[in-house]
Amino acid sequence: GEHRVLRLQLKLLADVGLLGLPNAGKSTLVSTISAARPKVADYPFTTLVPSLGVVGAGSDSSFVVADIPGIIEGAAEGAGLGLRFLKHVERNRILLHVLSWDPDPERDPVDDYDKLCHELEKFSATLADRPALVAVAKIDLPEVRELLPSIREGLAERGVDTVLEFSSATREGVDELVLALERMLAEHPREAV
Repeated sequence: GEHRVLRLQLKLLADVGLLGLPNAGKSTLVSTISAARPKVADYPFTTLVPSLGVVGAGSDSSFVVADIPGIIEGAAEGAGLGLRFLKHVERNRILLHVLSWDPDPERDPVDDYDKLCHELEKFSATLADRPALVAVAKIDLPEVRELLPSIREGLAERGVDTVLEFSSATREGVDELVLALERMLAEHPREAV
């Protein structure tokens, strides 16, 4: 008989992958738009394993959202658990970059977007070209409202024309975000990815 040693790698499969730095509000968004209950806390790296949520987008349609653990600078070179996290991103049809204000004065939402794009590009050129939306979270906070014009301006300079905004706490903009994701999924069928 034959004897083989096989190493199989199971990759997460979801329609939408939520990307962001730690504490951007990804897990809270998943718990808001689906019945999933990922761990939510106010410290970095609460999410260490991706969690999935099924989002009802209408009377007869739904899609799966993956809460990808926070991506940090240097992830594509293996910083932290970056390579493991980035491998999960590969199996998502579209991506949603979740940006937010952080009390750390060295963090800026537009810089965070640049870091995410840079890590995706270093990891895989095809992944960097994946269809994506950008959303600003936590707009119920006054600090985020004040930053919105500069965030929009900075992202426009990078070619991002549409910037969605939402608050998981008040549900403001959440329905619009779900509809935008549903539209983008319809434009990019699974076979095309």
